[in-house]
Amino acid sequence: MAATADRVLGVLDLFSGDQAEWTVEEAADALQLPVSTAYRYFRSLSKSELIVAYAAGRYVLGPAIIQLDRQLRLNDPFITAAQPEMARLAAVIGGNAVVMLARLYHDKVICVHQEEVGTLGGVSYQRGRPMPLDRGAASKVILANINAKMMRGLPGLTQGQASSDQRPVDPDLRARLRQIRQQGFAVTEGEIDEGKRGIAVPVFRADQSLEGSLSLVMEQSRPDQAATIEALINARKAIEATIAIRATIIPADTCEYEQGS
Repeated sequence: MAATADRVLGVLDLFSGDQAEWTVEEAADALQLPVSTAYRYFRSLSKSELIVAYAAGRYVLGPAIIQLDRQLRLNDPFITAAQPEMARLAAVIGGNAVVMLARLYHDKVICVHQEEVGTLGGVSYQRGRPMPLDRGAASKVILANINAKMMRGLPGLTQGQASSDQRPVDPDLRARLRQIRQQGFAVTEGEIDEGKRGIAVPVFRADQSLEGSLSLVMEQSRPDQAATIEALINARKAIEATIAIRATIIPADTCEYEQGS
């Protein structure tokens, strides 16, 4: 049952910026499924309004996605802990900049929230858009702080023909990531967007496992990089403090259950 649910929900991965609308037949071909199976999956997703038919049997993402997105914005612990500090950081930085919150998503890094100040423009790293792991400060600082086993399982980062859990990570990449991890932040120049500088720091949970990254995108010509890094680190510390405090709060009904068990 769980495997079937995974396959049904996997259909949603087809709906991307590259192709936002699909027929049942196109999806069956892309997923290598019988058309009858793809039809059942589409019918199940349509009932929940995760997808909707809009013309000649073509389907697009449905209104339930918007509702889920709203719930994510309101209730995701990472986002709710970071939002106030990101707004404060944007006010402190001033000028033209984008403050971004990102986390690892499959084999990409995805921006989950951003705050803009001024009119920077020309920034590819936008909320909900998956970005490559090996380019940009937001991605690199995450990559620098995941364990070696997880890194070996990510495509494009290893060498050789052995199984993914045995292939060595590219030594030059390992050296660059080690430096990022040791200094506690990543700085990139023009790696995602020409003329833009990215500065990012990792954000950790209370148990010191990686939550994601907090980053700033600004013009490359902007001065005071050291002050910007300091402001970013201070915001990160405040976010981590909020995450840690919330992790220690046990709901009242949980306490009652444990006491009565």
